[in-house]
Amino acid sequence: MLIVQDNDKLVKDPVISVQCITFNQVDYIGKALDSFLAQNIDEPYEIVVNDDCSTDGTTQVLLDYQARYPEVMRVITHEENQYSKGKSSMGDFVVPNSRGEFGAMCEGDDYWTDPDKLRIQLHIMRNMPQIAACVHANENVQADSEKRLSVMRYADHDCLIDVADALSNTQCYSTNSLLIRMSSLKDYCGSRLYSLKCDGDQKMLVCFALNGGIYYLDRIMSAYRFMAKNSTNRSMFMSEEHAHIAAKKRELRCELLRAADEMSDGAYHDQVAAGIERMEYLYYKDLRDASTLRRRWPKMFSRESLPAKLDICLYAYAKPLHRVIFSMYY
Repeated sequence: MLIVQDNDKLVKDPVISVQCITFNQVDYIGKALDSFLAQNIDEPYEIVVNDDCSTDGTTQVLLDYQARYPEVMRVITHEENQYSKGKSSMGDFVVPNSRGEFGAMCEGDDYWTDPDKLRIQLHIMRNMPQIAACVHANENVQADSEKRLSVMRYADHDCLIDVADALSNTQCYSTNSLLIRMSSLKDYCGSRLYSLKCDGDQKMLVCFALNGGIYYLDRIMSAYRFMAKNSTNRSMFMSEEHAHIAAKKRELRCELLRAADEMSDGAYHDQVAAGIERMEYLYYKDLRDASTLRRRWPKMFSRESLPAKLDICLYAYAKPLHRVIFSMYY
């Protein structure tokens, strides 16, 4: 049973719905909520959080915040875990219950670092009514210490994300940087791409790039906790089925690109072909198969950052050392 914890003190007609999903993130969710509440913006906004039956105290933290901030907090809870039933926390629960004209996404283990984030992005969206979304640079941090590990930036200047880049990369931005026009988000949720089994962040990247466009701001305004507890990337890396999961990811990513090729009537066929080749490269990168990467894609591999190369090569040639370093950082 779906339970939406609404109350009569909620702000009327919010312009932005901050959209958050969480599961067993008691150590992180407070930082995320505080970063939402710290935004310097005059426009009314709400915070919509879906908690998928956490068992570690996350639910109580959310309800405590709702009691303290009843004018903005809306908590969605369930009697049974919905992920195990094949439901999407964002698409099936958060989006349908969002009232804003725009949606700002951030998962419960990530957080925003700039109190002006929403104000800046809203200005862009209103001055560029044709675009579907606005994103920005992001820092990747160690999960518990919040020490910066790297920075994800699409470009060294503000610009539209090129469709070719959207089709040849799994990520051009971090999901926690997204501010989306709600009409575009609902169109995506009703599209053929949404029903595919590929990762949601990659589906949105392709869909929004093809339909309206995505504007990038070269300003760091959010943080992604790398290898956070209960995160998808940590579960994949630690799984004994790692190789099988990586192969499935490649298959689903290529299925997405072929669907995008059909939907665009082949207008970006060459870019799709390059994207499928890129997915093959990323499959071997997921496996950390250094010899195959170097042999088949020397140029792509040479463009990897030094930390990425070290990660791949240590895993391939010195697994015990890689394990020690992994345990120190993650």
